[in-house]
Amino acid sequence: MESQRSRRLTKAMRLRRRLDFVAIQRSGTKIHGRAFLALVSPSELTGQATGRLGITVTKRVGNAVTRNRIKRLVREWLRLHGWVPAGRDVVIIAKEAAAELRALADVAADLERIAARVAAVRC
Repeated sequence: MESQRSRRLTKAMRLRRRLDFVAIQRSGTKIHGRAFLALVSPSELTGQATGRLGITVTKRVGNAVTRNRIKRLVREWLRLHGWVPAGRDVVIIAKEAAAELRALADVAADLERIAARVAAVRC
């Protein structure tokens, strides 16, 4: 069985620079869900085995506790399902409706629909 550590989001799998986030927000394809918006763009890095991911939760969604809970739930769902396609950068933006999500099952319902559409997007 694969260890939990080996399924984590490594630095290579994450968007870490603001410039990367801004570039994807300008040119990415939008995919709306009930509680999340996903922006998909072709990756600028070539030869990468996996796509990169960024998560954004603004203050409009809630206080720090709420924002961090949402990010933890999204990361946990991604750790379990690992759906970011190779050669793509994805930014997940939480909408105000995400503040009402309390469990991983609530997040999973929305992210599964978005993941299917991300896989079908042509970049």
